[in-house]
Amino acid sequence: MIDFSQSKIKHLIIHEIGNKLRDEKLFLSSELQSIDENLEDTLLYYFLKSFLSNQELFQFTHSSNLNLNEVYSYSNSLFTGSNETSFIENSQNIAKHLYEFTLHPKITKGELIIVEIENINYENESLNLIGIFKSENKDTFLKVVKDTNSISVKDDKGINTSKIEKGCLVLNYNQESGFVVLNIDNHNQHTEYWTHKFLNIKAVDNNSHKTKEIMQICKTFADDVLSKKYDRDTEFTFNNDYIGYFEENESFDIDSFGEVFQDDEIKNEFFEYHNAIKDNYEFDLYDRFELSSDDVKKEKRKVKNIIKLDTSLELKVLLDKENGTKNIERGFDEEKGMSYYKIFFNEEVN
Repeated sequence: MIDFSQSKIKHLIIHEIGNKLRDEKLFLSSELQSIDENLEDTLLYYFLKSFLSNQELFQFTHSSNLNLNEVYSYSNSLFTGSNETSFIENSQNIAKHLYEFTLHPKITKGELIIVEIENINYENESLNLIGIFKSENKDTFLKVVKDTNSISVKDDKGINTSKIEKGCLVLNYNQESGFVVLNIDNHNQHTEYWTHKFLNIKAVDNNSHKTKEIMQICKTFADDVLSKKYDRDTEFTFNNDYIGYFEENESFDIDSFGEVFQDDEIKNEFFEYHNAIKDNYEFDLYDRFELSSDDVKKEKRKVKNIIKLDTSLELKVLLDKENGTKNIERGFDEEKGMSYYKIFFNEEVN
């Protein structure tokens, strides 16, 4: 875990990144932002809050030489330079690098905030980090104006400090392997450019990452294959069984995982599906590794067993290894000419 409780802002600068495809300009600041105590508290909340619950670890990478990864190289210079002149120069280089990838028509103009934050505790070490944040959408808010005779409001637009659209934290740790990087990239636009082109990072290959990847493969298999080819009971039963496997086991191996499949046909389809999409993942299905219980809980919440009906009704079936969908029965009413679900229960629960 990363401890931000004693964090302080050392340097901060803001540039403006336009869309290069639309010939919008790049504006580079040449001076640091001045910060008082109240502004620092607000900014630290904005920069760090989202990462308290999102601490999946990444590292910079490059196909031939890590030093050719621009953000890695500029971050390294920021840590070693550690003075205002170096900070301004390297932040401008980062902004220029990002500008080269703003080539999709839906990428919007926005501010690029680059900050150095000190007194971060990670692995029992006190260290600095570099934060890189790109704003894209402005929220409307009301500004209260008070004078000697009245109080009034006017609308204004600005950055919503309760959410980050795109941001990364580069910790000055494990420099030789590509630093420790945390990343948020909300895909509300066509923004492959941020994670894979601008940053060029990959997830750290640890148990947490492997747990997320195999559970994501199971989820997409249910969504992409089972939901289209089989009835709801087959899809929901698979969801229940694979979630139950990850909750009940401390480690993953391919032999024991085979128990989640109802029959060989579905098992074979799963392996065919995995082979078709495996280039999208770093996960090796034949790895043995310890499962991360925290990530199992998080991934479980993403699985939605919902039956949507054309009569404006939805049935939500909770994941339950023991009961599964055995308490739901589907039938057809000849008189009404409509399908129905019969639900069995003992008592209503408040």
